[in-house]
Amino acid sequence: MADTWTLIADIGGTNARFAACQGDRVIDTKAYDTEPGQSLLSLALRYCSSRHSPPDIAVLAVAGPVAGNAVHLTNTGHRLNGDDLRDAIGARQVHIINDFAAAAWAVSDVDPSDLGVICGSARPGSGTRLVIGPGTGLGVGAISPIHGGLHAIVGEGGHAGIGPRTREDADVFEALRNLWPEAFFGQTLTLEAEAILSGTGLPMMYRAVQSVRGKPHTDMTPQAIFTTARAGSDPEAVRVVSIFKTYLAQLAGDLGLSFGATGGVFLVGGIAQKNPWLFDAEFVDRLRSGGRFTRHRSALDVYLLQRPDFGLMGAQSYAALMAAQGRGD
Repeated sequence: MADTWTLIADIGGTNARFAACQGDRVIDTKAYDTEPGQSLLSLALRYCSSRHSPPDIAVLAVAGPVAGNAVHLTNTGHRLNGDDLRDAIGARQVHIINDFAAAAWAVSDVDPSDLGVICGSARPGSGTRLVIGPGTGLGVGAISPIHGGLHAIVGEGGHAGIGPRTREDADVFEALRNLWPEAFFGQTLTLEAEAILSGTGLPMMYRAVQSVRGKPHTDMTPQAIFTTARAGSDPEAVRVVSIFKTYLAQLAGDLGLSFGATGGVFLVGGIAQKNPWLFDAEFVDRLRSGGRFTRHRSALDVYLLQRPDFGLMGAQSYAALMAAQGRGD
């Protein structure tokens, strides 16, 4: 039918973006604030009420762990159940997927024109593709060819442990532990990667660097930290961004090896996309430095995905797969 359409959405802690697709075309988009008093179900109903018919398939990419086609958002109190949503909007199928499953699907068949090459080949290979996204939090996902198809792999890689590489870094980690002890692994100097590689953690790390240097604590937004660091106008911001770049490069190399990412490592998310200047020769050198496996790390192709709507892209790709399976393709 001509009016058959697919609902896709990318839902985070502060906003939800909904879109209507027909085939591979996005024909309409709307964004809403995810306010505490408004349910995600009501936002989906609000969007669908603007269309003339219910969607055939709905795929919602949501920032939280998904179980049983339901999700509880990591950084808010919002919950969403796919069965309830299906009944409410009248869709034939509703699929709730993790936002980094969507990020992985977004790079499954990405156009090279949407990529900035950080190092390696101009076109990604056909093997497993790893996605790392420093934004408000730190997401990790992958997509791998299995038995003639593709399978998204999602976990909580953003909460892997990171320890200091140098004595100077150890001082900063120690100061950060005094400020934010719950982000550390017991009484060690190992902390969750997200604690220093996200918009949530960067202001805390800025205060830790101030403590080490005997400066009074002041607040600075994540983007202001990057802006002043790039300008060289704030020594503490310069130090914070140097730490951020070093440990993001280390994590990208570590996970690239762990996943066997012969199809490439893809950086996504607000911080990466707003600050492409980070991914310079120094970043590449830090990513490739890996002891006896330096040669293997040096073989990794690394890209910056330059599409801010990657969550919707991935939801659309997954919806197309579900539609094809329904047709028996």
